[in-house]
Amino acid sequence: MQQVAEGVVVVNLEGHVLFANRAAQRIVGKGAMDAAPADWSSLYGCFLPDKVTPYPAEQLPLARALRGEPVDEEEIFIRNSHTPEGAWISVDSTPLRDGEGQLAGGVILFRDVTAHRRSREVVHQLSKAIEKTTDAVFITDVEAAIEYVNPAFETTTGYSRDEVIGKTPSILKSGQHEPGFFLELWRSILAGEVHSGTLVNRRKNGELFHAEQTITPVRDRAGNLSNFVSVMRDVTELKRGQEREIEIRLARTVQEKLYPAGPLELAGFDLVGAAVAADHTCGDYYDFVPLEDGRVAIAVGDVSGHGLSAALLMAETRAYLRSLLRSSTDLDEILRQLNVFLCDDTEDERFVTLMLAILDPARQSLVFSSAGHIPGYVLDPSGATRRALESTGMPLGLFTDAEFPASPGIPLAEGDLLLLLTDGATEAQNAAGDFFDAEGVLRTVAKARHGDSDAIIRELHSAIEDFGSHSPRRDDITAVVCKVGPRP
Repeated sequence: MQQVAEGVVVVNLEGHVLFANRAAQRIVGKGAMDAAPADWSSLYGCFLPDKVTPYPAEQLPLARALRGEPVDEEEIFIRNSHTPEGAWISVDSTPLRDGEGQLAGGVILFRDVTAHRRSREVVHQLSKAIEKTTDAVFITDVEAAIEYVNPAFETTTGYSRDEVIGKTPSILKSGQHEPGFFLELWRSILAGEVHSGTLVNRRKNGELFHAEQTITPVRDRAGNLSNFVSVMRDVTELKRGQEREIEIRLARTVQEKLYPAGPLELAGFDLVGAAVAADHTCGDYYDFVPLEDGRVAIAVGDVSGHGLSAALLMAETRAYLRSLLRSSTDLDEILRQLNVFLCDDTEDERFVTLMLAILDPARQSLVFSSAGHIPGYVLDPSGATRRALESTGMPLGLFTDAEFPASPGIPLAEGDLLLLLTDGATEAQNAAGDFFDAEGVLRTVAKARHGDSDAIIRELHSAIEDFGSHSPRRDDITAVVCKVGPRP
């Protein structure tokens, strides 16, 4: 008995210790001491599982054995002056009877289970974490039969636990991978290597999903493979978002190439435009198109909404307009045909407003037609508004029979300034909900009129940014400025 690893203590009916082996002293930190059963709990430092409440002396396994009651695997926390850090023991006790069957004492057998208890607590915490994690976790044996799945697996795949236990992960196969993919996967995990990759799986309802999956081989104490643990994260939406981001970046790159590369070189005029997108792509449009007779068409448009679909409609509008300008300079006819094209192509909720002007450098004059666009302005050298260029027709893409009459010629003089813009400038808001409006635009442009056209546009954008600095930008902002210089 002195050689066994477990502690052994034998007492008589009065609680006097008849035998205690060396392991008993080592485990509890104290040797055998004669004391009344009522003092055992305090003498040895016995506590309930909360590690704070003293163990009731009458409930100790050995005390119960003295009452004729056997006890199996009762866990007690021990902490005393010799074991200040504390230890867990698992106790078995049994009554001791004489040859006639009369109760004569009690015997306890106990062992230190501190390490086991800590491991069990770690496993318990790990199990709770696996049950609560949003990543799907499933465990298979070495033959790939599923032994465990967590709730997230059920949510991700649509299969219940009862439906998959005993089956293989092949129920998730999508058919999107080459056979060699799974041969390589099995080769690596059977060799004890961790496999990580993105798989295309299939849910119970047939829907495909992308999953980042890590498969970890687990070995038993003998070093043999016993299980495979798979952690799977549904990244379908993330992958779609990445693909959309790539598409948007590509669309933005293409779109930026559709804007004029820079100011248009035009003798006697300083003509500049700029567009600032509210999103990755822009639904605003401006263009400078030199005509064969020396005149220049200036277009400023705004597609309803913004984002990728608005950018695509903007590109389509530009292509149609440039094509029409090659065959005609009749503003009414150009916008009428453009409107018919867009009515055929656009959805019900989409439309385009467009200001189309033709600048004649030889005569220093301007004509325009506006399809539902916000007013443009001609300012005199003092900064006062000499002419507002009001809308002359409906927005494009709504009614096929719409008409867009052109304005009479508007003479321009040295020092005049032409301003065309989109409503992103006038409808910019601050934190209080106030609009920058047309007055703010005209005031800013008049104040900056002594600079060149590029400086005026930069000053306008800066003023709008300062005005709405605490509010998100809601719309694209585009402006075109043309300053009239002396006749060449």
